[in-house]
Amino acid sequence: MTPLAPLYLLAAFAVAGPILFHLWRRTPRGRREFSTLMFLSPSPPRVTSRSRVEHWLLLLLRASVLCLLALAFARPLWRTATSGQEKPANEELIAILVDTSASLRREGAWAELQNRLEERLSQLPAAATVALYHFNEQWSADAAFAELKRLPVEERREVVKSRLAELKPGWRGTNLGEALVRTASALQETQAEQAIPARLRIILASDLQSGSKLDALNGFEWPSDLRLELLIADAKSTSNAGLQLVERNLDAGDDVLRVRISNAANSKKEQFSLAWSGDNSTALSVYVPPGQSRMVIPSKRPSDVTVTSLRLKGDDDDFDNTVHIAPTREESRLVVYCGTDAADDSNGPRFYLEGLFGAAQRYQIHVRSWREALTASKADRPALVVLVEPEADAADFVKAHLAQGGTVLIASGTASAASESLKQCGLTDLDVTEATVKRDAMLGDIDFEHPLFAPFAESQFSDFTGIRFWKHRLLGGFSAETATGPHQGKVLARYDDKTPAFVEFKQDRGRVWFLTGGWHPADSQLARSSKFPPLLFRILEQAAGDNVRAESLPVGSEIVWRLPGMEATAQGAVQTPNGAVQSVAVNAPFNQTDSPGLYTMQAEGRTDTVAVNLAAAESQTAQLPLDQLEALGVRMGATESPEDLRRVRERERQLQIEELEHVQKLWRWGILAAIVFLLIETWVAGRRPTANV
Repeated sequence: MTPLAPLYLLAAFAVAGPILFHLWRRTPRGRREFSTLMFLSPSPPRVTSRSRVEHWLLLLLRASVLCLLALAFARPLWRTATSGQEKPANEELIAILVDTSASLRREGAWAELQNRLEERLSQLPAAATVALYHFNEQWSADAAFAELKRLPVEERREVVKSRLAELKPGWRGTNLGEALVRTASALQETQAEQAIPARLRIILASDLQSGSKLDALNGFEWPSDLRLELLIADAKSTSNAGLQLVERNLDAGDDVLRVRISNAANSKKEQFSLAWSGDNSTALSVYVPPGQSRMVIPSKRPSDVTVTSLRLKGDDDDFDNTVHIAPTREESRLVVYCGTDAADDSNGPRFYLEGLFGAAQRYQIHVRSWREALTASKADRPALVVLVEPEADAADFVKAHLAQGGTVLIASGTASAASESLKQCGLTDLDVTEATVKRDAMLGDIDFEHPLFAPFAESQFSDFTGIRFWKHRLLGGFSAETATGPHQGKVLARYDDKTPAFVEFKQDRGRVWFLTGGWHPADSQLARSSKFPPLLFRILEQAAGDNVRAESLPVGSEIVWRLPGMEATAQGAVQTPNGAVQSVAVNAPFNQTDSPGLYTMQAEGRTDTVAVNLAAAESQTAQLPLDQLEALGVRMGATESPEDLRRVRERERQLQIEELEHVQKLWRWGILAAIVFLLIETWVAGRRPTANV
């Protein structure tokens, strides 16, 4: 008999308790004093040299109960011949993991990888269960273990071969770490369903380029019984250089570009040329040694508006030699100004508004009166309405703008004008008075978590104390302790005396921003400070719904279109680089960016074009050092080491013992015998009530 949990046998030492109790001789409890004994000197009882067991049957019964309980918890079983076998499991679970990232587009790489996979697949044991997965930035199952188990054994291998033939490299990056983690997890889940553990193996088919992401392996404990076998494909040439867009400054002009040219560490070429596609007359010669990169400003874009890409020449593989540049959009923004001051009056707010927005280069910003805005087309819907001294008959225009989800900025110079502006926005019952400022006030408490002030959150931009306000308005109902007030107004900024400086209201589908102090010289220094241009442009961007977006997105990224003023349910058509057209919602993110090129959204006569390019890391085509994988815990090698075989045999033997114990369940008989012995002990003890037990 063999115990499955031998440590429970230590509980058998508790049998010493009944033995000690039986050997412990207790003195009689009753004691009576006799008067005649007062003349005698006390004499202690004579102590015998040892105690004797008086009730052997009770002692044996109690000791037997403890021994039987210890034996039952140790889960005993009778060993059989099958449980002593030490043969390793014959079944093997193999996961083939195929790299389909863009770097496999190098000449000869994918063809060699297919040949090596077909050859290795034909060498695998017929009894092995082979599953198929592929990865780039994402991991996908082509023939998972769960699916293969539902198929006849003779059909499984053919399914894997047919789906392997359908794979081809795409344009996405390489997330090798996540792919290995998810494949290892899939093997472990399948192993947990096995009655007898199988041998585990991953066959990784890849070019193993150094630009692969390995972050997911940092916090993953690689299974000790899982081996990784490598099938590394090499391209015909190791000379490869890549081109990536680093910066595009639209505010300075469309052709102000900076690109990076990176040369692979194992490249044999170092002289390249950079030119706009279709225009070799302005080619720029660039020298980049192997393993290094260079920042380059290309020549000015040709006047031909159809030129939308830069090309690099001089290396042997051109999959990463093109950078697509979206054309400049002729965009305009309409700002409606409601006030009586002239545009050339340097003491009025409009003078500074016109000067600031007139100097913008990214957009054409037009400042118009509300009457001029009534004749604007739907595409030129106002992005922002500024209320300084509104006319009485402008109320309907302002309310209609808010009902359409627009934004209103109130920057009135007097309390009466501010009160009227709030009423035109539908915000009634708000008490506005002039504040009593002894000398000046400055901004102190600003909510930098709000999107409006988020760009100023960094320490070098967050200091607004240099802006002095000579006059400002008080808004009733807002205390220094709470951030909200009437009409659910939210305070975004306060003066140093805790009174509100910038308040946001939600009204209809739109919003109202109330600046209690104006930017004109009579109220403050705001218009002449360095914070004024970024703050006003941020207000305009938030009002127009402009999304902050990089000029170049990597393949697989989500595109958020920039078509402000469109209805939430508006439909548009997206044209992909291959010419296909898809109908999608304008305000829904577009995530079908599977290839580099230009993606164009067209809706209601308006367009938005986004450039999608290859991930920069795919140009790092030198092979990843294998010791980098081993340092992350990955166990390399096609076959198991003697230590792995010993561990497999030990685990198999333990599982067989547990299965045998589960079938025999001898512990039940031990518990039953202990109960029987307890009943007998109770009966025997009850028959001798006066015994010293």
